[in-house]
Amino acid sequence: MNRRSSRSAEHCIGLAAAALALSLLYSADLSAECRLGNENPWITPTAAAIQFDARDDGTVVHNPSRLVWQRCALGQTWSGSDCNGTPLTMSWDEALNAAETHIQDGRDDWRLPNRNELVSILEFRCFLPTVDNLVFPNAPSGAHWTSSPVSDAVDESWIVDFDDGLTEPASTAGLFKVRLVRGGWD
Repeated sequence: MNRRSSRSAEHCIGLAAAALALSLLYSADLSAECRLGNENPWITPTAAAIQFDARDDGTVVHNPSRLVWQRCALGQTWSGSDCNGTPLTMSWDEALNAAETHIQDGRDDWRLPNRNELVSILEFRCFLPTVDNLVFPNAPSGAHWTSSPVSDAVDESWIVDFDDGLTEPASTAGLFKVRLVRGGWD
């Protein structure tokens, strides 16, 4: 083997080793931490913790969308590492009003997420709840309101069920949980 082909072979081996190392690193980062071990290992992670940047103020930035999310549902409080307390349930009108008046870390631009935004943070590898426990610790299961009204029903809006990730219409008089969002980070 001449020097040129030897260098080419070393280069290929080096590239293969780098690719293997990156794939191992990337696949490790795509793991999901599901609460209470409620995990389906046959499903590829959909909203892995690597997609989020945690902040000290009880929020996370979802990097693909640049939206800032509350780590805790309304009614829970951020302790610095966990969400404590019992999440509130409220009607759709109450949820819209709560978002309008909510202030967190000096910010008052919180709102109810639309259906697509709320679905974007779901981790379908997890169930009960369908979110990553590292990103949203102690997240409640059950239905959460969206700001999306049902187009052909005046008294229905879309909910996202954190039990299994299903999205379905519900009566606006129903009582469901709330997780707020705000536009891109500063």
